[in-house]
Amino acid sequence: MRLADLMGALVDDRDGQEVGHVSDVRLREHPAPDGDPTGTLLKVEGLVVATRARGRLIAYDHRPVDGPWPLARLARRAARDARWVPWSAVAGHEPPDRLGEPGTVRLTVPGAELDLLTDAHDAWNFTK
Repeated sequence: MRLADLMGALVDDRDGQEVGHVSDVRLREHPAPDGDPTGTLLKVEGLVVATRARGRLIAYDHRPVDGPWPLARLARRAARDARWVPWSAVAGHEPPDRLGEPGTVRLTVPGAELDLLTDAHDAWNFTK
């Protein structure tokens, strides 16, 4: 699967209810498994799911924005209903039936159990 296959994909929860669409994919950098200090490995940590029909979250969905205040307010408003889906909650991806249409990401959990993106920000450690 390519990262591009996930972007814009519809997201259905365990019960088949639509949660939203993939707005961003968060990767985390890990040390190379062979101990090479110059090598790193990227792993998918999770998906940012926008719950509204319109909206990529104007690139402020991956970190909290502190200011200037108009920008911070706009960013909070855009992301207020977005959800965080840890990669462990992803059951799979189904490609679209026709070229140009979004695929579908299936989850292993109900949509009601997904954290708000704003709550997930607190748990992220940006220094690792």
